[in-house]
Amino acid sequence: MTDSISNSDTALSVVIPVFNAEKYLGSCLEALLKTQGIENAEIILIDDGSADSSAEIAERYIKSHKNITLIRKSNGGPSEARNAGLKKASGKYVFFCDADDEVDPGLFSKVIRDIGNSGEDVILWDAEIFDDEGTIFPKKREDYFIHLGLNADDGIISGQQAINKQLDECMSFPATVWLGLHRREFLLDNDLYFANGILHEDELWVIQVLLSARSVRYIPEKIYRYRIHKGSITNPEKTDWTRNIESLLYVYPVLYGLCDEKIEDQALCKKLKATLTRRYLHMIFEYDFCKYGFAGQIDTGLLWKTSGRLIDKCRVLLLSVKVFFYKVFKRG
Repeated sequence: MTDSISNSDTALSVVIPVFNAEKYLGSCLEALLKTQGIENAEIILIDDGSADSSAEIAERYIKSHKNITLIRKSNGGPSEARNAGLKKASGKYVFFCDADDEVDPGLFSKVIRDIGNSGEDVILWDAEIFDDEGTIFPKKREDYFIHLGLNADDGIISGQQAINKQLDECMSFPATVWLGLHRREFLLDNDLYFANGILHEDELWVIQVLLSARSVRYIPEKIYRYRIHKGSITNPEKTDWTRNIESLLYVYPVLYGLCDEKIEDQALCKKLKATLTRRYLHMIFEYDFCKYGFAGQIDTGLLWKTSGRLIDKCRVLLLSVKVFFYKVFKRG
């Protein structure tokens, strides 16, 4: 049994939202518990109204590990769960981990040894992808899991510089919550909580964080292990995209506004907006906003103004025709 830890000793709080994760929660916790130094971290599980045996699994681990705690709440989604964990956390840094994923124990132990002397607002790392059979996909969606353009010898840079370097490298950057650590006081001082009740909350939150961060350090290691399985957002089974569309119609206007509010470098502001537009256009076509009756809520003028590549301009023109068709003939 591990010894209990006091708040003054806690360099790290690991926040794990849990919703019907009985199949994976044990593996997630076992990887963390194999990490050297994890006994000096607190692991906060938030049972978000699970209907399976997730809470019982959590309780079993709590009995033998005093640094694991459980918060039980009614289902409100990952944003609510992460916010509850952030409010409960006492660590210098917070790490948001998903219950169906894992860390690399050897690499994560190096992080734990290091953060006692760290003071950066954000510490970034990379991830590898694997499936339920253990197969690793080293090249799948690199721009989603690897910080292309960042290097260890960059030293400490601002969040906006981190975005800029990645945009210069590949016109993209990861926007996933579990690709790093975040200094708790930095999050609280800047009111950087997750937006409740939406999907795609990662993209909104990560960009908000990076635009506000004064100090960012990058570790070029695949410390996180992201699991692909049926039903995940990046490998979905569902066919009704209404909630996704409603969330994206909220997220992207907020992000465009943040660019104007937070970025003084007009070249960076233009580049980031162009990347947002490229992503937004992809989602609009992927989820077929028009088919679901949201044609009237697509601002094609804004998309045209902010698109940076000829191919994106062409996609906006195609979208404009589609929007017109749905408005006139199908009342979208």
